[in-house]
Amino acid sequence: MAPYRIVFIRHGESVYNEENRFCGWHDADLSGQGITEAKQAGQLLHQNHFTFDIAYTSVLKRAIKTLNLVLDELDLNWIPVMKTWRLNERMYGALQGLNKSETAAKHGEEQVKIWRRAYDIPPPPVDTSDPRFPGNEPKYAVSIFISLKDIFKKHYGLNLSYSLYRLTYVPGPTLYRAEF
Repeated sequence: MAPYRIVFIRHGESVYNEENRFCGWHDADLSGQGITEAKQAGQLLHQNHFTFDIAYTSVLKRAIKTLNLVLDELDLNWIPVMKTWRLNERMYGALQGLNKSETAAKHGEEQVKIWRRAYDIPPPPVDTSDPRFPGNEPKYAVSIFISLKDIFKKHYGLNLSYSLYRLTYVPGPTLYRAEF
């Protein structure tokens, strides 16, 4: 079996990067330079004969667009893409959208460096009434729906194959191929 490779690509430059602003979970778009960077990343992967069978990205459009541009260059637009907020970059809380230089002038370079780089010291929180609060965006809402697959796993366990047969009329000899 061939060895697996995992490739991490950061999104191209965003318009917030261009404006020297804290971006975090703000859904900033790619800048012109960011589009070029994403295409170049895809071209480099193509030149080095990389191929992929699945891709993962955050739910932020700069990451999604970067991935799409990379996949365009690789002619892999058909592979499954999994999107999750868990791949978003760091949430900057109340700093989100602020100019980095102005924030450093107000709070000090060292404090801003701590907020940006420390894993155990979070940036100032954003109030739940603030439009920047993630709970105010539909893409971060927790779905109240569960999939049929989850229902089967929870309630039928080993009887899943039989239940699948009864629901879909899959012929008996092919039941062993159904994987969940």
